[in-house]
Amino acid sequence: FESLQLKNNLPVNSRTVLKNLKPILSCTKDSYLGTLNVRTIREDYKRLELTSSFLRSNLIALGIQEHRIVHEGEEIKIERFKKGVHLVTSSAWRNSRGASTGGVGLMVTKKAYNSISLIKSYGSRILLVSFDGNPRLTVIVVYSPTEAAADDVAEDFHNNLRSVLCDVPAHHLLVTLGDLNAHLGKASRDDPRWYFHHLTNRNGRLLRDTLQEGRLEATNHRFQKKAGKMWTYLSDGTLTKSLIDYILVRTKWRNSVKDTVACNTFASLGSDHRAVICRIKVCLRKQKTPPRHVRYDFDPLKTNSDLQEQYSVEVKNRYSALTSDDSALVDDATWRYEQLTEAISSTNKSLLQPKQRRRRDDPTRDPRVSAARTELFKAKEFFHLDPSEETRTVVVVKKAGLSSCYATVEEETLTKKISLAERAADRC
Repeated sequence: FESLQLKNNLPVNSRTVLKNLKPILSCTKDSYLGTLNVRTIREDYKRLELTSSFLRSNLIALGIQEHRIVHEGEEIKIERFKKGVHLVTSSAWRNSRGASTGGVGLMVTKKAYNSISLIKSYGSRILLVSFDGNPRLTVIVVYSPTEAAADDVAEDFHNNLRSVLCDVPAHHLLVTLGDLNAHLGKASRDDPRWYFHHLTNRNGRLLRDTLQEGRLEATNHRFQKKAGKMWTYLSDGTLTKSLIDYILVRTKWRNSVKDTVACNTFASLGSDHRAVICRIKVCLRKQKTPPRHVRYDFDPLKTNSDLQEQYSVEVKNRYSALTSDDSALVDDATWRYEQLTEAISSTNKSLLQPKQRRRRDDPTRDPRVSAARTELFKAKEFFHLDPSEETRTVVVVKKAGLSSCYATVEEETLTKKISLAERAADRC
């Protein structure tokens, strides 16, 4: 395997350092990712056409399969096109006749390219690209063996893919883009998703195992679409349509994918595949707040003898019912203590009232202060309407009245606190 570690958000050989880069994914704006089997882009004009269509599509990244470009002496290659668009490719391979076959890559915008932190190739069929951000986005581009390939070849590919998925940290927003050459049908009658195919082929069974093991979801089947919006491949020989290109997302982030659809955006390339595009808006999970601890008022138990007796009987009955269920643990003191606390908690809930929260004394809310404040406002209004020595005197008197009310309330509050402190001292 070959990997390209990036520093300062840029490749090692770059001398430009960009600061304060904005994340490519957002909680407020839609971002678009896509995948397309291009069949070949060896010719220069096809790469230019791909770049032009990519810029018009509003995508931030496009996974590419079967580019059929063989790299001489290097596994990973990066090409730059107009407006900062970059194409990252891992080398294709040559078949028994010497013809170039396969190869995967990722086309990204300038903004996305500047956010790349890691590029790693896992052979000729799997390419991983990781982007900085919060959450960190990791894109895996794959090209699966066809249904006609030997069983061991298909199984080796999926085993390799599963190991790559396990290596990606759980907090990454993981998206897999690729031509998986798999037909998926309903797993059972209760399967709520929407499928293009009725039957699942061999690659589909392997893919379903990979989805389950890697905790992924095929977003193609999550949204209800017409059949014309689902198929991704039109066979030149039989003229049959099928869905074999997928966008997979980690189930933890499934709610961040708002839509997935097949479209003809890149039809000018002449491929027999259609692009699959998903719309992403990061959806963060709400932090769960622990239940508030309820404090009960035990003061009635101090004076109410009937309530004391009822409380005692209730605790005994509940404790007996809990300890009689499992006689094997009767000798375990820790277990008995847990049952006792549970019996007391349930009794508190049924017989006692929650304790009222103490409110801090607020002099501004005292009725006397509020009344004095209202009288002062009225005196001010009269003074503004008819400025005179008489109305000015009234305002001064009302100000003094408000000040006197505050002093009275504060004195009463202080006296109350002293009384409470004295009673507490007497109890000690």
